[in-house]
Amino acid sequence: MPTAAVLLLGLALGSLAACSGVAPPDPLTAVREAVVRTFVERTARVAFDSRTGPPGTPGTTVDGTGVADLVARSADTTVTVPLLGAGTRVVLVGGTLYAQVPPALAFFVPGGRAWASIPLDRLATATLGGALPQLAGTPTDPLQQIAALQGIREARVVGQEPVDGTPATHYAAVVDLLATPAASDPAQRPAVDRLVAQIGTNRLPVEVFVDQEGLVRRVVQTVTAPDRPGRPATSTAVTVTLTEHGLPVTVTPPPADQVADVGAFLPAG
Repeated sequence: MPTAAVLLLGLALGSLAACSGVAPPDPLTAVREAVVRTFVERTARVAFDSRTGPPGTPGTTVDGTGVADLVARSADTTVTVPLLGAGTRVVLVGGTLYAQVPPALAFFVPGGRAWASIPLDRLATATLGGALPQLAGTPTDPLQQIAALQGIREARVVGQEPVDGTPATHYAAVVDLLATPAASDPAQRPAVDRLVAQIGTNRLPVEVFVDQEGLVRRVVQTVTAPDRPGRPATSTAVTVTLTEHGLPVTVTPPPADQVADVGAFLPAG
């Protein structure tokens, strides 16, 4: 096509866009709309990994894959956990986390049952690991990070950056921890307050990748708690990737007679 024709075509398309009166949304609106659309789709396949340790070190890695219902806050995943290895099934449903017990550890579970359960509200108020793991998204609750996007208050475009080959727009955003669903939930509020105290702010930077269908494709977050008396600085980096939005998902807990509730054994916060 001759150069002149290309220019004319570009001008024509530009005029049509101007006449339509429809302007592209600003970054904050674009991200908020993507979060809403993602929750409207309700379900997705998830892949996640987290690294926790002193800042600047590789840290301890936990990763997994599975399916999730974002609205029901339920998930069925297979997780790789340090010391336990690959293939640990973790199910989140009805506000309770169920973890399949490896045969080598069955002796430590009451009744030798195949599953251990922990209510999420009990986990959120426990001192084990502090608030960073509870709100970072994995391994205790792989959906927490996605839910927190409902508290986004700032966003800017970083650029176009594909996610596993899928075209996407990369946004740098800020979540107000006190505006997240967890902050309004009495069961989760202690973990929110503890995280705010640990990092010294309610503003949590997060990277959000939105695909061409306007759906959240990936979320990346790094939370660093500075050095404090009796507790060294800790950094938790989490990546959650969503694919196959809207796929059929049904999550059910394991049979009750195969489950031992170990929440009572956690140290209280």
